[in-house]
Amino acid sequence: MVKALSVTPRKLQRLGLSSLVVTLPRRWVEAHGLKPGDLVYVIDEGDRLRIVPAQPSEARKSYRFDAYKLAMPQLASAALTCLYVNNLNDVIVDLKGMGEEGLKHLKQTSMRLLGLEVTQLDSERASVRIVLDDSRADPKMAIKGLGSAVGNIAELLRRASSGEALGSDEVEVATAELLKYQHLIMRHVVSSVSEGVIDTRVQGTIVGTAVLGVVGNVLLEALKLAQRWSLRSSRVAEVAGQLRDLIPMVSAMVAQPSVKRLHEASLTALSLSAWLEDLLGSSQDPKEAAVLSKVDDAVRDLMIVFSAILCSAVLSEDYLHAEGA
Repeated sequence: MVKALSVTPRKLQRLGLSSLVVTLPRRWVEAHGLKPGDLVYVIDEGDRLRIVPAQPSEARKSYRFDAYKLAMPQLASAALTCLYVNNLNDVIVDLKGMGEEGLKHLKQTSMRLLGLEVTQLDSERASVRIVLDDSRADPKMAIKGLGSAVGNIAELLRRASSGEALGSDEVEVATAELLKYQHLIMRHVVSSVSEGVIDTRVQGTIVGTAVLGVVGNVLLEALKLAQRWSLRSSRVAEVAGQLRDLIPMVSAMVAQPSVKRLHEASLTALSLSAWLEDLLGSSQDPKEAAVLSKVDDAVRDLMIVFSAILCSAVLSEDYLHAEGA
């Protein structure tokens, strides 16, 4: 199938005495993740020009990471996430003295990070490469993916508290999905900060995604408590189901801030919070109350997301205007 061409008319503008410039379509720029200062190639094809983003690999350097100086394999593997988030590619990891255990921890960590490859070079060295092309990654999709991961944890809590036996690896997979999207979004945040493109809307998105991750971890704690105690509670199940339905709405709002969406989500969250308060006051089962308390913490954390989005909205030019402007 031939892809349809998108034609966007642009007027040439003068820059200085002799240069002519033309702006690029915003959708195309966003789709390729381009920022001021990024390299593109302008290809002369006779009767037309073609603009091609430079491959990210051209600007990357090679590094050596002395992981053995951290002494513990667990710390070395945790440091791997720092390399990933900061987009440090083509790294030789020196595991001197850590042996197979060090390599095992590196590979376990790489399985939780999208697009990270770890290859053993010899008994004391490993190669780390990032094969993720951020120029084609849409941060909005990553944020919605995070929301989906958090919503899935709420669904697991609903099922567990309904008396349903979960698969042996369902909680482990849900945890891995949560971490994967958290670190993927952190890559985008670090990149935005380094490029100096943080505005008020992006600040709200950063806080929102961070708190969504916290909500996911709080719900994981509630889920593990419910499993440990073999808790069967229709009240926990019903609350978890409502929270599961609310979270995608919140993640969509974080991905694309909207005061209208904020109003709708806030009303739902306030209603859920009031209901949880009643349930906690009337619960006769301390184990049920402990799980409900965790869910209540998660809902209260969501309120921080709403505040962050509201602040970023009211400080934008859509709502706030300088006098005399």
